[in-house]
Amino acid sequence: MAGRLVVALMAQSCTLATPPSAVAAISLKLSRAAILRPPPSYAPTSLSTRTITMNINSQEQQHDNLDGIFKQKRILRSKVRKALKAMDPTLRSHEDNAIQSIVLEAPWFRSSQRLCAYICCSALREVDTSNVLSAILQSPLKEGDVQVRKKLYVPRVEDKNCHMRMLNISCIDDLVANSMNILEPAPIDADGNEREDVLQASDPVDLFLLPGLAFDRSGRRLGRGGGYYDTFLKNYQELAKTRNWKQPLLVALSYSVQILDEGVPVTPHDILVDALVSPAGVIPISPAAFDRMRP
Repeated sequence: MAGRLVVALMAQSCTLATPPSAVAAISLKLSRAAILRPPPSYAPTSLSTRTITMNINSQEQQHDNLDGIFKQKRILRSKVRKALKAMDPTLRSHEDNAIQSIVLEAPWFRSSQRLCAYICCSALREVDTSNVLSAILQSPLKEGDVQVRKKLYVPRVEDKNCHMRMLNISCIDDLVANSMNILEPAPIDADGNEREDVLQASDPVDLFLLPGLAFDRSGRRLGRGGGYYDTFLKNYQELAKTRNWKQPLLVALSYSVQILDEGVPVTPHDILVDALVSPAGVIPISPAAFDRMRP
């Protein structure tokens, strides 16, 4: 019995009092260990991995969205080209004359002193601009008692990397056919001088007359896929902003079949137009167009 009692007493746990100095030392040791312990290695790696994954997913989504837009553009280009090809030549001529007459009689055109305009290409089935160009080159602008000729810049494609210039011409004879049989200005005039580039001009342009393949009533424009006009217009708008110039009015000329009820697909790099001119009349779109095209 006494033996069992001794064993029971030995089996019980006993708590020994720890001196205060020892407690402090242990606490300090634990605190220093906690402070010096390196953070879990997985934490920054996990955050970085999630960020990279999110960026990759976002880029892939943007890429997929752009691919979808480009596909829509290709389908729409094919559709509009077929519609233009199917146009009756008599109707085309009638619409050409109607559009140019509307432009020539418009106050916003008559008051423009410096203009950029495209030279139409019949093979591309663009709205004719020959009458408008002749009027710009032949009819002076009257400012009081002083006759001032309008200044005209027309496009010249420099390469296949969206590089296009707008050069000044003084007569139709300044134009020569390029390798695609499209008329454009030679970089050097008959006197051996370099033609003035509109991006180097000291005065702002008032009006751009633009071509295109399709348009909608929100000002969205579908080009032919080269990106020349969008790139050039962006550069000019940035130049005008830098020089504190008034932005030019961007007016597109369009056959009836080119104005679509459904929206034209665009990317963030596509430039919107301010107004359309169709055989039915002027369609102002932007606030600038409503302001400058008032009756």
